[in-house]
Order: sequence, then C-alpha cells, then structure tokens
Amino acid sequence: MPPVISAMTLFAFASAASTGLASTNPIPGKIEVFKDWAVGCDNGGDCRATSFTGKESGSFEDWGGPVSIVRTASQDGILRVRVMFTEVNEIDRYQMIVDGKLVDTGPIVKGDYPIEIVGEDAKKVATAIVRGRQLTVTGPGDEILTKISLSGSAAALRYIDQKQNRTYTRTALVAKGRRTFKPVHVEIPVVPVSRWTKSERIPATTEIVNLVENSKCKEDRFGVVEDQVYPIGQKDGTYRALILMACGSGAYNFSSAAYIGEIIGSEADGASWTFTPAKFDIQPAWGGEGRLPLLVNAFWDETDQTLGSYAKGRGLGDCGSAENYVWDGAQFRLIEASNMPECRGAYEWITTWRASYRDVKPTKEPETPTGG
Repeated sequence: MPPVISAMTLFAFASAASTGLASTNPIPGKIEVFKDWAVGCDNGGDCRATSFTGKESGSFEDWGGPVSIVRTASQDGILRVRVMFTEVNEIDRYQMIVDGKLVDTGPIVKGDYPIEIVGEDAKKVATAIVRGRQLTVTGPGDEILTKISLSGSAAALRYIDQKQNRTYTRTALVAKGRRTFKPVHVEIPVVPVSRWTKSERIPATTEIVNLVENSKCKEDRFGVVEDQVYPIGQKDGTYRALILMACGSGAYNFSSAAYIGEIIGSEADGASWTFTPAKFDIQPAWGGEGRLPLLVNAFWDETDQTLGSYAKGRGLGDCGSAENYVWDGAQFRLIEASNMPECRGAYEWITTWRASYRDVKPTKEPETPTGG
C-alpha cells in the first residue's frame, strides 16, 4: 500500500499556490531499464536504481532479493544502498562482496531493509557496484543470501547523476569531475483540499443496482461481486458519495470504476441521486486516457479521503503500477505514483510522483468600501 503523504508547511503551500504548481496536471517521471537494472526519479528529483534478476538466466537461483541505490536531490544528497531479502531466517550478519572483493560488512536487522548502508560507506559500495560485474551477499557461514548482476548498474547510476545535475561534479557516482554541484530546487506540489461537512448519507441499494445495470461494467461482472459505497460529505444541502463499482477481476487484481453520486434535498420531496464518473487530474494507469477510469485493488481512506490503486503485473508483486489520490472537493488529485515495468524480482517499485495536500477554507470576499 502506498505510504501516507504528510502535509507540508504553510509557507510551502503559499509558495506552491502562488506559482501554480498545485493546479497543474501531474507529470510522473519515467522508468528506464538498463540491462539488469531499472532506474527512475520523481518530480522532486529523488532517484532510485534497483536490480533485477539476471536477464540471461531469468531465474531466481541464488537470488534472495534486490539491491537498491537511493539518492535524494538536495545539496546534502543522502545516499543509501539497501538490500531486501525474501527471507533471512536467523542470520544476523552479512558480507557484501563485489567480484570476489569484500566491500562492506555489518549486522542484518529486522524491518523493511535488513541491510541499509549510508554515508561514505554507501559511496564506497556504489563505486564498487559501478566498476563490478557481480555482487554477492553472504552470511557468517558464507551461505549465499543473494547474488546480483551488475550489468547495467553503471548506466543506471549515470542516469541519476544526469537527472540530479551531478555530472562532472565531485558528488557524481559515475561521471566524476571538478564542477561545483548546484542542485535544481523544485517545489513539491501542495494540493489544496476543500473538506465538506461529514455526513453518513449514501444512495439506496436500488439506486446502485440501477447504476450498474446502465454502466459499461455490466458485461464484466462475473460470479459474486461487491460494490462499495462511501459518504463524502455535505455542503449547503448537497450530499455526495463515492461508489466503487466492481468492473472485472483476475487471479489477483480486482478492477473498480469510481463514480460520484450527488443529491440535493430529500427523497421524500422527490429528490434523487445522480451519478457521474469520478474525475481525476491524471487517469489511473490501468484505465488509460480516453477510457473509463479503472482502479485496481482499490482502497479508500474515509478519514483522509484518499483513494488508492495497486495493480500487480503478476502474483509475486514484482511489477505493476500504483497510484494514490486525494479528493479535493471536486476531483481526485494524484499525490503519489510508483511503478515497475518489468517482472524480474524488484518488489519495491520506483516512485515517479509525489505531492502533499492541505485543508483550506474558502476565503471571504473583501467588503466593498462605502461612502466617500
């Protein structure tokens, strides 16, 4: 599940609003593949390169998890080398070896990243990766924990140098030089969100059934399906609800079409719900432009009013795409996106877009001076 995005400071919000960043449509970064490595950067310039299983073998033999190299775009440029394992059992220490030479050793800890190397040690390991052909992580008894092909790693890290404006500077990982590093400062967008008053009102089951019968999803519903309905809130007598309509499924992916229901007044007085497809500032990757927006394995957070989609390319979850949106009062706005284009063992996908959001209240119109 995509992580929750925290709100930024009021100053950042004012800056983003004044420059129009929050109102422009998001443009997620691209993922590039270089042989046995993938790399990508988000809109803030933070980048990640991650290893695949070897292309020649295509197997998971001696492969226990990927290696990732993460670098932020700031002047300090925090560099991390991480190793994820499918399982480590009771092994508590590791040795990292590149082409037969020991480049790092340390404890294995519990958590998302059993091995995380930072600072100067990370630079040392990254340099060895750039120059090497194969990386092996072993345990205290020389048991192989994972074996990584380094084919394409130099190109992937050169890509990070280029995207972060580090090429030919002392901070570069590959294309080193004497230039002074000058980071490109990019404001992360802040989405202004207008919250309506909380309400528990939702459409009746009969109205949902009628919506389904007249939708494009009708022909894609097989077996037992479940539609989800959530209240969004009310404002000045207008009530809204979110409908996640089941719209096809596979072995591990369940598609939903999002609709917004709206009603003004009371059913007792003849009012009825109207339904329109939910608007997104950028379509979920699964639906595609020009088609009905489809979310996969959708999840809705009623408190934060965020809507997520998590589409796996296969059951292992080592490829696919994920998006997380926030409801701004009129449409769903992208606040995080990640993906992995190839199914080759990279369980942690690369983030390509991030934004924060902040509740705002409508400002009163200034009073017109009278007299004088």
